[in-house]
Amino acid sequence: MIEITFWILAVILVSFVAYILSYIRFRKMISTETKQMIQLLKADNVDEFQTKQLDVHTDDDFSDLERAALTLRRKYLRLKKQSQEERQGYETVFSGLKESIVTVDQNLRILSFNSSFLRTFQWVPGKNQSHYSLQDVIRDPEIIKTFKSVFQSGSIQKREIESYQLFVTPLPSRVENESWYLGVFYDLSEIRKTEKIRVDFVANASHELRTPLTVVKGFSELLHNKLKEKKLDEELKLLEPIIESSDQMADLMNELLNLSRVDVGAALSKTQLSTHQLTEDVLGEVQSLINMKNTKVYQSYEANQVLAESESASQVLRNLLINAIKYSGEASEVRILWKEQPDKVILSVKDNGPGIPDEHQDRIFERFYRVDKGRTRDQGGFGLGLALVKHHMLNHHGEIKLKSKIGQGSEFVCEFPK
Repeated sequence: MIEITFWILAVILVSFVAYILSYIRFRKMISTETKQMIQLLKADNVDEFQTKQLDVHTDDDFSDLERAALTLRRKYLRLKKQSQEERQGYETVFSGLKESIVTVDQNLRILSFNSSFLRTFQWVPGKNQSHYSLQDVIRDPEIIKTFKSVFQSGSIQKREIESYQLFVTPLPSRVENESWYLGVFYDLSEIRKTEKIRVDFVANASHELRTPLTVVKGFSELLHNKLKEKKLDEELKLLEPIIESSDQMADLMNELLNLSRVDVGAALSKTQLSTHQLTEDVLGEVQSLINMKNTKVYQSYEANQVLAESESASQVLRNLLINAIKYSGEASEVRILWKEQPDKVILSVKDNGPGIPDEHQDRIFERFYRVDKGRTRDQGGFGLGLALVKHHMLNHHGEIKLKSKIGQGSEFVCEFPK
C-alpha cells in the first residue's frame, strides 16, 4: 500500500515538473516570437530584418502570422514612403509660390501653410505647440469673416483687404463630418504701385492737354462766330468738325480728370441721403435724353435712405441711367429700384435692351472698354462711365454687379454698405 502511494506521488511530481518545464518553454517561445513580431512591426527595413533576424519556417506555428505581419509592414512602409514623397512635393511646390497659402478646418484650426504665409504675417510657430488657430496668426476681422462666410455658404469667396486679394474655397475632405478650406492671399502692392503710376500719368497728361485744348476750342468758337457774321457757309461747314472734335476732347479730359480724382481714393464724407430726392435730382438732369429717346423710367423705393457721398452717389446713378437709356433704344423701359437689406442698401438699374454678351461681361468695367466697337461716339461715349461707377463703389467699400442675358436686357446692382 505504501509502495503504491509512493508511485502515485512520484507520477504526480513528474507530471507537475513536466508541466512546469513545458509552461516555461512555451512562455519563452511566446515571448521570443512576440519580441520578434514587435521588432518586425517597428522595423524600417523589413528586407534586412527578414534576412538577419526573422526565421520563417513553414512548419512553425507562428510562420503564417509572421508572414502576414511582414506583408503588412512592407505595405505600410511603402505607403509611408509614398506619402512622404507626395508631402515633400506638395511642400516644394507650395513653398515656391509667392502667394501666401493656408488650409484650415471648420474650427479655423491651421492644417498646413507655406513659407510665404509665414513671411506675410510675420509668424513663427512655437516648437512646443502643435495646433494653431487662424485667429492666433491673423488679427484682421475681415479676413476671419471671409473664412467664416465660406463655412456658411459653402461657395468661393473673393475679397480685397488692404494690399491683398483673398480667395477662400472649400476643399474635399476624406474625413466624414469634417471640412477643409484653402485660403490664398495675392499681394497687390506692386499692382497698386503700377496703378498709381498710371493714374498719375493720366491726371498729369489730362492737365497738360487741357490748356492747349481750351485755346483750340476758344479760337474755334471765335472763328465760328466771325464766319457766321459774314455768312460764309462753306467755311462754316469746314469749321464744324473742328468744334465737334474739340468738344469731344474736352468731355474726354473731364471724364479722365473725374476718374483721376476718384482713383486717389480720398476719404468720403458720407451722409444719410434720401433715395427719393437723389433719384429725382438725377432724373431732372437727364430729362432731355429721356424725352429724346422716348424712354419710360419707373421708380420703386423700398429703402428711404442710403449712406453715401452725395456727388459720388449721384454720378453712380447718373452714369447707369444714361447707359441704360442710350443702349436700350427708342421707346424702351428703365426701372430704378432702391432696396434695403440688413447690412446694405441696394440700387438696381434695369433696362429691357439687347443685353450684354457673356464674353464682354468680365471686362465691362474696364476703362475705355466698349462692347460694340462700331458704335458712334454720340451713342457709345468713351467707355469710362462704368469705370467711374466701379471706382465710386470701391471708395464706398461697396460692390457693383452685372446681370445680363442676350435679348433680356441688363441689370446693374450697386451695394452700399450701411
